[in-house]
Amino acid sequence: MTLLSWVLILLGGYILGSLSPAFILGKLLEGIDIREAGNRNAGTVNVFRTLGLWPAVLTAFFDLGKGLFAMYGAQLLGASPLLIHLAGCSAIIGHVFPFYLRFRGGQGVATATAILIFYLIVFYRKGWLPWETLGFLALAVLSFFLIARKGDVVAVVILPIIAVFVLVFSPRPLFNNFILSIMAYILFIDILNIRSEGLPAVKTEKARREINWRLFLRPAAVILVFYYLKFDKNKTLVLIGSIALFFFILDLIRLLSRTVNVFFFKKVKDFYKAKEYKKFSSMTIFLFASFLTVLIFEKNIAVPALVFLIFGDFFSKLFGILFGRTRIFAKTLEGSLAHFNACLIAGYIFSRFISLPMHIFLTGALVATLAESLPMGIDDNFSVAFLSASSMFLFFVF
Repeated sequence: MTLLSWVLILLGGYILGSLSPAFILGKLLEGIDIREAGNRNAGTVNVFRTLGLWPAVLTAFFDLGKGLFAMYGAQLLGASPLLIHLAGCSAIIGHVFPFYLRFRGGQGVATATAILIFYLIVFYRKGWLPWETLGFLALAVLSFFLIARKGDVVAVVILPIIAVFVLVFSPRPLFNNFILSIMAYILFIDILNIRSEGLPAVKTEKARREINWRLFLRPAAVILVFYYLKFDKNKTLVLIGSIALFFFILDLIRLLSRTVNVFFFKKVKDFYKAKEYKKFSSMTIFLFASFLTVLIFEKNIAVPALVFLIFGDFFSKLFGILFGRTRIFAKTLEGSLAHFNACLIAGYIFSRFISLPMHIFLTGALVATLAESLPMGIDDNFSVAFLSASSMFLFFVF
């Protein structure tokens, strides 16, 4: 297509996107600028709270459709796939920066979400997304909503999971334009969700100490799992063993030297937990548990056990601290449910890289959650990996 055709299609997408039903209905029905009422956002939720149901329905319909209409119009004009995609992006830009409203419009979440759903439908219809994946996503959405009771929190969690599913199940080459488009929309929507709603408030000082850089560093341990998938057992044992030995020696030095111990607890912020003052750190126990799991069990058992330990612990702590309401021993029901969800999703994803039947990793996920939740007197950094691996091994044998 000519340069003029590109300009006209992109300009058309921008103008279509800039049409703001929220602003127009606010002026027509109440004589107000919707951007100065309610939460000051020219979107469906604010229209519903300020103007009522039917104006909100009309706003939602138009905002959801404007990006798709722009893409469909570009397709009718014979545009390339890239230009069709850019037409949708232009509609989002128009929604966020309408020229006649001094470039102050809505957030573009509805328009971007509709385009994302369209791409995911295409992804599914091409046969790239197995049907059971939709079941796992539906279960995750329901479970996380029951835990958090906030839709924006569910979106922040589920969208990255969808992104991982797309990457895992996408055809090669991996980073084609289609996949990159889905990733871009997921990132855009997630950032806007976090920006508009903020993160949940941490209730107590103890909880604030628990949610620190150590907690968010835990998922990075998945690098060890990918290393094991790439290399053999001996190389993986050398890597994990070396890291474990370093932390073991560090723990030994500080436990034998009060001066060193005090230094770490007073000078190095959050490097150790308060309860680890006279004990080996959870990092050391985690690494030795990982080492023993890889040493004792075969790869198809050790890999899911490790991802249960990594992601189950992260989700149970985070959601237990932020949304825990129902106490179960020293844990919360909400944290345990988040743990089970994380194990299910992580096990399902990594089952694509190893030979692992669904009922096996389901059993391992359940045992991992019980090991984390029940007061057995054993550090769950050790019990989760070892007990879940043992249960999956027994299912393979019998």
